[in-house]
Order: sequence, then structure tokens, then C-alpha cells
Amino acid sequence: MTDVRKPSERRGARRVPTRISAVAKTAHGQRHALHISDLSVGGCAISVAGTHPLKPGTTYGLKINGLETLGSITAWTAEQSAGLEFERPLHPAVSDHIAALNPPVPSEELDPV
Repeated sequence: MTDVRKPSERRGARRVPTRISAVAKTAHGQRHALHISDLSVGGCAISVAGTHPLKPGTTYGLKINGLETLGSITAWTAEQSAGLEFERPLHPAVSDHIAALNPPVPSEELDPV
């Protein structure tokens, strides 16, 4: 049976708005610069400049400064946004700490990716 609920209705963890620069790397070595716009222990929402090749079901190594590379899979995509699910959840204290160090920026001040 297919889960037709919106991604926000399927989430089990609280998401915290943030603004983090990161890089997603494919198994073939392709790198995609991105910004994380919200973070939870189980995943994150990202934005990518221009058109991007991120497709649902694709596995990436997500590199956030200060953390080991996180295994992730693309859960959904929409235009320049996507949702990544972490292969192993972050510890809640780690997620909270990262979000506290990287607060969101008002949209008029955002730089392109």
C-alpha cells in the first residue's frame, strides 16, 4: 500500500528551521552544493540552486561541516527543494546543537546556493 500522506504528516520528529551550507555526494563522486532549511533527527529539507538531478530514492553522502558524512536517501523532490532521510538518525542533542549554531536567515537576506 502506498503512503499518500504529505511528507509533513509522515514525520515522526520535530523539524527545526535552520540555514546550513552542505554538500551531497553521489556514489559516482558528483557533488551538489545545497542549503539545509530545516533539520530533524531523521532528516532534513534542502534547497539547491537551479535545476538539480536529485531524484527520489537516490542515496547520497551528506557532508555538514563538523560532522562525519551522513548517509541519506532522497525522500521527495519539488522544483529546487528536496527532502533527505538519514540512514541513521542523529542524536537529538546533536540535531539541536547544529540547529542552534545555524539559525535561519530571513528570506530577503538569503544568498543563492
